[in-house]
Amino acid sequence: MSEIVFNKERKHLMDLMKKTDVFFKNFGKIDDDAFSDGVIPKKYKELTMVAVSIVSKCKECIEYHIKECLSVESSTTEIIEAIKMGIMTGGSVSYPYVRHSFKILEDLKIIN
Repeated sequence: MSEIVFNKERKHLMDLMKKTDVFFKNFGKIDDDAFSDGVIPKKYKELTMVAVSIVSKCKECIEYHIKECLSVESSTTEIIEAIKMGIMTGGSVSYPYVRHSFKILEDLKIIN
């Protein structure tokens, strides 16, 4: 699935969820607030979420948070260090998700 199609489908489903039940609208606001700059800058929150996404085994989350890391100017080495923290927390069972992380970095032409 192309990134444009993925983003369009994701937005459509998020809008549908918000329209269907106020819970999802409210949760979205909490999520936006939690990930905005605060005492902890958004950059560090996104790097943390790369590791959490690996441990959680969520491919969509990994891709989303790597892209968010790039949008807040995280360096390649910072992202790779966050990936390594995911391995340290998740253990060897997390390697398929680490490979997925590197595939995303490669697809985005961040590494080759």
